[in-house]
Amino acid sequence: MDLSLRGIEWQLLTEDGRSWLGACAVAPVDVCLVKLSHRRRVVRLPGGIFVKEIHYRGLRSLFKTVIGGNAWREGRTLLELTRRGVHVPQVLAIGVEHRRGMLQRDLLVTREVPGARSLSEFVLQEFDNLPFSQKRGCVAQFAAFIRQLHDQGVLQPDLHIGNILVQGGQTEVRFVLLDADRVRLKSEPLSHQERVRNLALLLGNFWTLDAAPQHFRFHFFKDYSKQNCIAREGKFIEAIAQAALGVFRKLWKVHARRCLFNNKRFISKRQHGFRVFRVHRSDVEAALQELLPDPDRILERGAVLKDGRTVKAARVELGGVCYFLKRYNCKGWTYRVRNAVRRSRAVRTWWVSWAFRVRGLPVPEPLICLEERRFRLLGRSYILSRYVENAERLNDVWPRCDDSERRGLLAGLAMLLGRMHRFGALHGDLKWQNILLQARADGGTITLTDLDGSRIMGRFMRKRPAKDLARFLRDLEERDEAGGYKAFFLHSWRKWSR
Repeated sequence: MDLSLRGIEWQLLTEDGRSWLGACAVAPVDVCLVKLSHRRRVVRLPGGIFVKEIHYRGLRSLFKTVIGGNAWREGRTLLELTRRGVHVPQVLAIGVEHRRGMLQRDLLVTREVPGARSLSEFVLQEFDNLPFSQKRGCVAQFAAFIRQLHDQGVLQPDLHIGNILVQGGQTEVRFVLLDADRVRLKSEPLSHQERVRNLALLLGNFWTLDAAPQHFRFHFFKDYSKQNCIAREGKFIEAIAQAALGVFRKLWKVHARRCLFNNKRFISKRQHGFRVFRVHRSDVEAALQELLPDPDRILERGAVLKDGRTVKAARVELGGVCYFLKRYNCKGWTYRVRNAVRRSRAVRTWWVSWAFRVRGLPVPEPLICLEERRFRLLGRSYILSRYVENAERLNDVWPRCDDSERRGLLAGLAMLLGRMHRFGALHGDLKWQNILLQARADGGTITLTDLDGSRIMGRFMRKRPAKDLARFLRDLEERDEAGGYKAFFLHSWRKWSR
């Protein structure tokens, strides 16, 4: 793979850019592909140099000749951001190529930000392990960085933590804005509504992260608003939360639907008389090859966990890996006809499981869904998911816990179920045996299982979460003679579900 610079007219060339261009002319350059699409390519060159190359054809070429190419405009935006004091990658060169007066391609050459990593990696891998004082310093500097953007009239419509770099470490960090091609620059600070919408995008990022998102958000808003009392900004924060919910419910719906179609992450096809939906991974492909053409053969030799008229489930082993396999039984001709024009229970559970996962809710990873139909009449259907190892049911763990451990469990469950209901998800069968606990060195994890009756609300209705919670409370009341645990749990759940 090479990078051709022939025909390029350099509209901007800094001193460092001239040095880079001179080195390219002396010797061939090794090019490492970073990103590739139909018209766009990003490559990395030795010395930490990134080149974004965009091609234009047909009417798009005519249109971009008039208004300017994407790489050219992004380069100009980066230069203006630098002038306004915003940390961005250093621009080395901006070049364009014309043929017969029409723009054919443009290039943006920038220098790598040394020692930087994405904010998403920083929050997930490092932030939770920092001392409290360093956490507060990081959040304060991040809030100051975002407020600087807004005060300087910088509107990033694609503001998410993958587009922000963190540079530095133990004592001080610096934040750098990436992907400025969609940035809009205003001559005055952003309005209240623009700030709300922009911060809503940022808030949604931390909703689905596991590492200290609550501390991050609380202190962020306190530092961003410059208020010692966060309660004074309650309406502002609530407006941001509601806007974030509106934005991310649409995104979650789009992302969950991908599990039903062919794309980079999922595969949908017919095989051995089954409609197959599966994750696009080599280990899942190997498991599917063992499962077909007769899933019942695998199910019968597994360790049966449930065997009833409606479903049969077992722990099975495929290629040395443990999985959970569930079969939805065909219950006769009435069952076949009734399901002829609607999705099978397996496919509905497959979709809702991914709807939970895109919301960051802990459910076993579904890997394969099989649906057997002949002339649209439904037969058997199956779901294969990751088996949750070394886990115990909540009703088995509870008797061994003391009072403080029980309250800790209830606090974690209240936060999880509150977030689940706030995000518009209903479990449908929250009995304690459907809640699994895994003990780990850094604490414990909670996993929700048996999503056959789960749903995603089209619009938020307050009575539905309370009804969904009733099954959980029934099991809690049987073990709460004094009544204190129920009051404690509901107080925490209300805080997280609003």
